[in-house]
Amino acid sequence: MKVSKVLATTSMAALGLSLFGGVGANASMTKDMHHSDKSSMNMSAMHKKDKSMHMMKMDGLTMNMHSAMPKGLKKDTHAKFHVGEKVILKADHMKGMKNAKATVAGVYKTKLYKIDFKPTNGSKEVKNHKWVVASELSAKGALKAGKAVTVKADHMYGMKGAKGKIVSVNKGPAYTVNFKDKKTGMNIKNHKWLVQSELKSE
Repeated sequence: MKVSKVLATTSMAALGLSLFGGVGANASMTKDMHHSDKSSMNMSAMHKKDKSMHMMKMDGLTMNMHSAMPKGLKKDTHAKFHVGEKVILKADHMKGMKNAKATVAGVYKTKLYKIDFKPTNGSKEVKNHKWVVASELSAKGALKAGKAVTVKADHMYGMKGAKGKIVSVNKGPAYTVNFKDKKTGMNIKNHKWLVQSELKSE
């Protein structure tokens, strides 16, 4: 009888340990799954943010966030707004831009041109694109309204090498700005270009 009681007690203890272990394992698995779900959510958010960075649009074309500054531009130290100055953007070149707070990143002595052009990637013709500077255009003769040009700028994909024409000319200066897009929340560095009338003091 004593042996039977000992065996029964041992069996119950083993069963209890087994059940306890199962609960612990399930808790651990649940924790791991919860952690995995959070990681997946974080990765998904990062993917969406990364995608938005590469899908910023302007005039129907995807912006090139790594567009290089043209060489040879002269700085303008006598313009109304100066490098480092806080401003409000009046321009609406793209969604999320108008009324955004910005910092002047660069000011240059150069004329700016509003242009029409046919993108090289087959997208529909862009009308009244603002702006490109003189060194971003190639043409025979003087750059003036109505002049046929080849675009050297790469502000957006499909822009570089495009054929177009000058719509109008602005005497400058040309500004680049850093600002936070009001629609996407993305910080945009050295956005090219704005004219003086498209900025106002903060």
